[in-house]
Amino acid sequence: MYSLLKWLMGAPAGLKLNNAFNKMLGNYFLYHVELWWLFLDMSGEKLDIVMHIYQYLGYLGFTFQAAIISDMMCLATFHCYCIYVYAARLFSLQISGLTALLRLFVGRKYNPLRGGIDSCEYTNQEMFVGTIAFTILLLLLPTTIMYYIVFTMFRVLSLSVQYVLAKVIYIIQSMPFYVMILWMTRSPKIAGDILIQEVECDSSILLKVKLVCNQSLGDLTEYFKPPVKAPKQFDWSNIISNVFTGKQII
Repeated sequence: MYSLLKWLMGAPAGLKLNNAFNKMLGNYFLYHVELWWLFLDMSGEKLDIVMHIYQYLGYLGFTFQAAIISDMMCLATFHCYCIYVYAARLFSLQISGLTALLRLFVGRKYNPLRGGIDSCEYTNQEMFVGTIAFTILLLLLPTTIMYYIVFTMFRVLSLSVQYVLAKVIYIIQSMPFYVMILWMTRSPKIAGDILIQEVECDSSILLKVKLVCNQSLGDLTEYFKPPVKAPKQFDWSNIISNVFTGKQII
C-alpha cells in the first residue's frame, strides 16, 4: 500500500495530474498508512494472543476457518477501507459541487424545501465566482478520480472475497448430512407412511403398525431445512450505481 501510494503520487500511467493536490492527498493517505503500522506495532503482543486463540478455534471445523479468514481480511484491510471512505467522500462532494454549479450556468438552483429545481437569476459577480469554483473543481477532479478508482477496486475485491467465504459457510452449514444418513439407514425418524397390517389370531384381531420410509431424498431435504440464514446477495447494480454517484459501498 505504501509503494502504491508513492506510485500514485508521481505520474501513474503517464497521467498529468495536479501536482500540488496529488501530493497533498498522497501525503494524507500515507499518514494513515503509517498510523496503521504504528497501531500494529503497539498492539503486536495482543494481536499475537488473538492469533493463538484463532488458531485453536480453527480446529472446530472448516466453517470456523472461513469465518476467521473473513475477520482477518476485514482487520488487515481496515486502513484501505478508511482511505476508500475519504476518497469516496471527496469524490461525492466534488460531483455535488459540479452539479450545483452547472445549474448556475443555466439559471437554476436546487430548492430543498420543495425538493425540486427552481429558476433563479444570478448577478455577474455570482457568475464569476461560480465559474472560478467550477473550473477549480473540474481541474481537481481527475486526481480525485484516480485515487477513488484504485481504492474502490480494493473495496469491491474485499467485499467479493468476504461474500464468497460467507457463501461457502452457508453451503456447508445447510448441507443435509444428518438427513442423508437417516435416509440411507432407513431410519424410522423420517418415515413417510404408516403401514397397518392385520395379524391372524383366533380370539381377537391384532393390528401390526409399521413405519415405511418411502420419501425421496429431495423431499426430505426440503422438509428438514437447517435454520441457517442465507448471506445477503451481491447487488451489482446497486454497487455500480454507488460507484458512479460516490456513495459508500458498505
